[in-house]
Amino acid sequence: MIDRFVTIDAPIEADWSTGENAHVLRCSRFAANGVSVAAPISLYARFEPPQIGREASVRAEGLLRIGEGGRYVMTVKSPRLMTYTGAISMWSPSTWNRLADQRLRRYAAAYPDEVAMIDALVLGRGERLSNDAKQNFRRGGTYHLLVFSGLQIALAAGVIAFALRWAGATRASDWSLIAFAALAPAFIGPTASVSRSSVGIALYAISRLLKRPTSFENLWCIAAIARLILVPADLADPAFHLTYAGAGALIFIGKPLSERARWIAYACAAEVVITPLTLFHFHQFALGGSVMTIVLTPIVFVMLLAGALFCATGLTPLLHVVGALNTVCMFLNGITAPLSGFFAAPMTAALGAGLVAALVAIAFARGKRRALAIAFALLIPTSAAISRHLHGRRIDHPQIVFLDVGQGDAILLRSGTTNVLVDGGGRSGDARFGETVLLPLLVDRGVRRVDLVILSHPHPDHCGGLPAVIDQLHAREVWLNPRRLRGECAYVMLGAIGEFETPVRLIRADAAARVGELQLLSFTAQRAFRHAAENNSSVVTRVTARGRAVLLTGDIELESEDELAPRILPVDVLKVPHHGSRSSSTPALLSAARPRVAVISCGANNWFGHPHASVLKSLKERHIRVWRTDRSGTVEVDIDGAILCRPQFDTPR
Repeated sequence: MIDRFVTIDAPIEADWSTGENAHVLRCSRFAANGVSVAAPISLYARFEPPQIGREASVRAEGLLRIGEGGRYVMTVKSPRLMTYTGAISMWSPSTWNRLADQRLRRYAAAYPDEVAMIDALVLGRGERLSNDAKQNFRRGGTYHLLVFSGLQIALAAGVIAFALRWAGATRASDWSLIAFAALAPAFIGPTASVSRSSVGIALYAISRLLKRPTSFENLWCIAAIARLILVPADLADPAFHLTYAGAGALIFIGKPLSERARWIAYACAAEVVITPLTLFHFHQFALGGSVMTIVLTPIVFVMLLAGALFCATGLTPLLHVVGALNTVCMFLNGITAPLSGFFAAPMTAALGAGLVAALVAIAFARGKRRALAIAFALLIPTSAAISRHLHGRRIDHPQIVFLDVGQGDAILLRSGTTNVLVDGGGRSGDARFGETVLLPLLVDRGVRRVDLVILSHPHPDHCGGLPAVIDQLHAREVWLNPRRLRGECAYVMLGAIGEFETPVRLIRADAAARVGELQLLSFTAQRAFRHAAENNSSVVTRVTARGRAVLLTGDIELESEDELAPRILPVDVLKVPHHGSRSSSTPALLSAARPRVAVISCGANNWFGHPHASVLKSLKERHIRVWRTDRSGTVEVDIDGAILCRPQFDTPR
């Protein structure tokens, strides 16, 4: 059924979220033409979808595809091809959640930020949070407080239990915890963080009811094992790692060392334990994020209470309370934001060594000795990340690195400490591609600054990641072709250029520059094209260093190739145009360039069938060695008198 027009039915479990240029509805499973598929699917709508009420499922018609990462996707091109069906039961806790969300919608126009915050904190619906709010909390290192997680579950359960114990109903308090652990996932949805917290709360209450009270250390171990028995896939889940690592930091390090400066000990413990995992999974770190978490937790808790009361009463003054507290949180996050950024991740071996050493310390040591042993063990991967970050800043000879960004182009040119980035990859509808894919690839190689960015043309698979580079790596200059510079991706990139006042050079004729040992010459076809106008207007860049040459061709097609062929000199390496499409790589281009090596940047199992068999045949007939990012991953070309090509295996993203 893949790549066929089918009818799918999927349960509605969340609301639509707004992407860069589409609305997205994510469902955990679906049926295609009546055949059940136990896998998630993302529905993309290019139109404003109708609001979801009490409907139980969505029916849509469209082309079913497998996107990058092996996930099912479908783009619904017309509202006539999508309907909501069925109705959820009024007795279901998820229905209560949805009804509360519908009541909140009445206030969304007048209080958008306040309603979005209540939706996230109280109802576990983060779809309405603005990108600015998300980015503010991420840079402050406190994003985990923003969405409904185990913290909210634990706080709410603690309030209920404390109130009942204060009233003398100790037994009822324990039963209330079990009831809460069962109802919370049903109300919020069985998300991983909610389920993990519910498992821990239920085990704690059961131990009290059985009059077999346990220590927090044992509870931590049992809860983790129970969760892995229920969901073995959590073993590879970053959220699982961070949840139990954070709790373990407080229990095994913070608690033994907190005789006097309790909160400082807890903050330092969390910082030491969470840092290597955050770097490994997200390549991000916010210095002081653990301290800011401690500062913001009571503020967020008050926001949670005010939001819950508003859902119950509808009193407008409570919205003003939420808004004021949110402003305070944004201000405090802004204090630590300058200390946050993207950094190299520790190598898998270093992270594994640190975690094994920490587990050995948990098993065989006790008290302060165990706390110090765990802390020193987890400094191993952090130290390895720092070393990797500093070591890669300078290289000994020029390099051309064809980054594996899936179906797209991102080419890093390096010489000494200077860096040039030609295109930035991207995926349609993925506004965070730069932060989640491109920046990790760059910072793992020690890139902390980009001297020049060259955009071949403004298609999403070439410019999607560049706004993040301009923002985080402070690009010093941008080259682009003003012709055909339009579309959502171009608009976002130009916004980033304007915000950071990055100098721009328009490529109307030839543009030349020397960056380190790299000599760059960029040029474009000089006429307008009716067919594939943006592709054919791509900026072509010739790179020379130490007597070797590389030609980067963007997505030019046969019309542009025929015009540019007389200007193209022989090269050692050719970046195959348009990801190996059959509309490119004509005999005229290949005869002019005469490369010995060709690199094709394309995504595994991409929708377009790139590279085309005819292109591969043409390259083979000319005895050109072919490298492909869909098979080899990132391809690194070293220029040191000779040309050396080799694949590079990147940290998992």
